[in-house]
Amino acid sequence: MDLDSTSPPSSSRVPPPATTPSVQVPNRVKRPNLLHLSNTGYNGSVDDRHNADQSDALLLSPLSDDALLSPNPDAAAANVDYPAILSNGQPVTISVTKHNSRKSHLSSPSVYRKAKRRALYKNGECNIVLENVSKLRRRYMQDLFTTLVDARWRWTLCVFVMSFLLSWLAFGIIWYLIAFTHGDLTPENIDNPAWSPCVINMKTFMASFLFSVETQHTTGFGYRMVTEECHEAIVFFCFQSIAGLMIQAFMVGIVFTKMARPKQRSQTIMFSKNAVICRRDGQLCLMFRVGDMREKSHLIGTTIQTRLIRSRVTPEGEILSPHVTYLKINVDDHDERVFLMWPTVAVHKIDQDSPLYGLSAADLLNERFEVIVILEGTTESTGQTTQARTSYMASEVLWGHRFRPLVKYCKTKLIYEVDYSQFHDVFNVDTPLCSAKDLETYLMINEPKVIA
Repeated sequence: MDLDSTSPPSSSRVPPPATTPSVQVPNRVKRPNLLHLSNTGYNGSVDDRHNADQSDALLLSPLSDDALLSPNPDAAAANVDYPAILSNGQPVTISVTKHNSRKSHLSSPSVYRKAKRRALYKNGECNIVLENVSKLRRRYMQDLFTTLVDARWRWTLCVFVMSFLLSWLAFGIIWYLIAFTHGDLTPENIDNPAWSPCVINMKTFMASFLFSVETQHTTGFGYRMVTEECHEAIVFFCFQSIAGLMIQAFMVGIVFTKMARPKQRSQTIMFSKNAVICRRDGQLCLMFRVGDMREKSHLIGTTIQTRLIRSRVTPEGEILSPHVTYLKINVDDHDERVFLMWPTVAVHKIDQDSPLYGLSAADLLNERFEVIVILEGTTESTGQTTQARTSYMASEVLWGHRFRPLVKYCKTKLIYEVDYSQFHDVFNVDTPLCSAKDLETYLMINEPKVIA
């Protein structure tokens, strides 16, 4: 990194030079210079940073967090004065006129910009529609069980009821036709005590419908019964009994699977509304919080995976949109495996292998990406694998914030207490607003090397 004041800085890193003491920007402006690198080092200490000379410090953005999180950030950013850059290379001082006096809540979502593209909703549902798929309905009907399980409850219950009603009606019609062809319904045979019908006491269509219900569910009230007169009636009686058991097993299996599917278990998995970027152990990290609201039935073998969706252009000029990149996650200095006894903060270290290595706070305002989080685990009580998903847009990532602690030990009750009312709460921390790449280069140049 060239820190010479005579070299022209990048236009995307510093405010544009002005010939007048103040420039009024009528529209939304990009966040000003987020990192000023001087000829001295930055040791990261809060006290040293406040006591040091202004030319030896990392300058934070002139737009305060109240202004950035206010309902109208345009008004807060409209009146920013950009003085001319001094020729001696001193830091640029920027004054901000605050138009909005309303206090912002740190737990409220960021309003840097409106989200335009989202592949995955916050509740885990995919924002994807399939078009021009050949024979799509036929393919759905071939896998009818999965189709009914994935359908809404209203349609599943409708199919459940109609399957029984239509089967009773269809078999009732067949019983009526058997009696009709045998001559049981003719006027001279209905009241003839010497006539032997196929089914006793089945003289009308309603009687055949009731006999169909009794046969399919093996109810057998004893008033209507099959005789030895008709062989086709005996065969059809056996067939309906088997078909009724198959229909009942199929529909009960659908309802049970729909009620006990792993998707319902994921409703008790909670993700933080926002992700944050701050320093941990001297390195910029992307962090989010996840917790399980069940106290007894925990998840076994839980893993957390993250993916970054962002467009990319190859060296050959091919545009990959969308392009999915893997983000490595660590939980408590371990790999992505975690046991959710209490809410846990998942950490992605923004190092050289991270696709966010060159992302700064200013770039975050204009970037368009999405971080998808996938949590998988096995339910302890049922042994079923469940999956919970969420996503964070660039506008839902808060730079320079950290999650509030939730877990504390109660000495009177001798138990750990988790306050879920602060699950989404964050607070401001001193964080360099440059990218991890620039910060690493700056510290490498300016910090004194420790000789072992």
